[in-house]
This record gives sequence, structure tokens and C-alpha cells, in this order.
Amino acid sequence: REAWALEKEVANLILKVVKGKQEAGYKKDLLQMVLESTKSSDLNPEATDRIVVDNCKNVYLAGYETTAVAATWCLMLLAANQNWQDRVRAEVLQVCKGRSSPDYDMLNKMKQLTMVIHESLRLYPPVTVISREVFKDMKFGDIDIPKGVTVWTMMVALHTDPKVWGPDSYKFNPDRFANGIAGACKHPYLYMPFGVGPRVCLGQNLAMVEIKLFLALIVSNFSFSLSPKYIHAPAIRLVVEPEYGVHLLVKKL
Repeated sequence: REAWALEKEVANLILKVVKGKQEAGYKKDLLQMVLESTKSSDLNPEATDRIVVDNCKNVYLAGYETTAVAATWCLMLLAANQNWQDRVRAEVLQVCKGRSSPDYDMLNKMKQLTMVIHESLRLYPPVTVISREVFKDMKFGDIDIPKGVTVWTMMVALHTDPKVWGPDSYKFNPDRFANGIAGACKHPYLYMPFGVGPRVCLGQNLAMVEIKLFLALIVSNFSFSLSPKYIHAPAIRLVVEPEYGVHLLVKKL
């Protein structure tokens, strides 16, 4: 009964936002695209509402764990690499210039922070595997792949392959992203923490903004290091997550 009540409350909240969106007028964003997709259907209003609610829940809720875990790994790596924590903190303070929190334009200027996030996503990608179905017979190197086969890519293996990333592929080195993703590896498609192509993660830009904002607020207000209680044990499940969590020693600045 409680689960049903929560489901109904969430649906009502989303539909309230949708109604406000419709009354406010046209603006080309993700919600508007969802609404437009339902206009061309022959579904009844109840079914249309269900589609809108389900799509909104997918966008706003499905990305929670992946983003939270990605931010956690960033904190762990910054705690273990104090020189990079200092570099990121100095950049954040310089860009913000006394502001308590950065705006979107400020976040885009934080190159050191972006490099750290890219490197963290390389070592600990949000998802462990990415799959694609082959639509026609093809040849990949010396391998013949028939139509209908599903090809699975192990992200951790791809992101730490020495042939792609060099002999320090397992080392935390954000400087490899100093010239962006294209300059970090032999081919941009060899780095895909959010997937790639037409099926790329819809929420990748939102996730990057969330992680940047979170880390910027943390490093500008606290210094932190790894606790002796921390046990490094990445667990490869649907998401690469710390098996025993990340224990930090935190000090207010």
C-alpha cells in the first residue's frame, strides 16, 4: 500500500510539472520532446500521462546511482592524490572568485576538475558493459560477426588497455586528458563511460554538471584524505562500485 501511494505521489508531482510546462509556453527541451512525441499517438489521455511519467522517471531517477557512484570514486581518487586535490581546489577558488557556489559558465572553465572527472570515469566507468546488436553480417579484424549477434564491450578492460592508454593505463593520471578526450587515446570511441553513438546516455551532460558542482563545493570547503578504514575493493556489478564504501577523513577549511 505504501509503495503504491509513493508511486501515485511521484506521478502526481511529475504531472504537475508537466501542466506547468504546458501553461508556460513552448521551450525546446527534453520534457518538450517527450510531450511532442505523445501528441502524434492515438493513445488515450491516461496512457499518454503514463508514457510521460515513465520517461521523466527514467531521466531523473535512473541516473541517480551511476552519478552518485561516479562522484564517490572521484572523491576517493582526490583523497588518495593530494597534489590533484590541491590543484583542483586552487582552480575552483580562482574561477569562483569568492562566490559560494559556481554557476554553469564557471563549471565549464574548470579544466583541471574536468580532467580529474574524465580520468576517474576511465578507471571506474559508471557501467561495466555496453552491448550493441549487429544488424548485418560484418567483419571485425579477423573475426566474422553474423547478423543478430549481440556484441558486449567490457568497459573496465577497454579503459585500461595499455595498447590504448600506454604503460601507465592503470595509473591515475588526469594530465592524459589535458588536450581533451581526442588527445588522451588513439580513437575517441575507445573512451565511452556514457556509451557512444545514437544510443549514448541521454543524461551524460546532466551527470557531468552534477559531478562538477558536487566536487567544486566539496573541495572549496573541505580538505580530505583516505581513512585507515578504507579498503580498496571495486566490485564489478551493473555499476563499478566500492564494495565497502569510501571512508574519508574530512577537515573543514
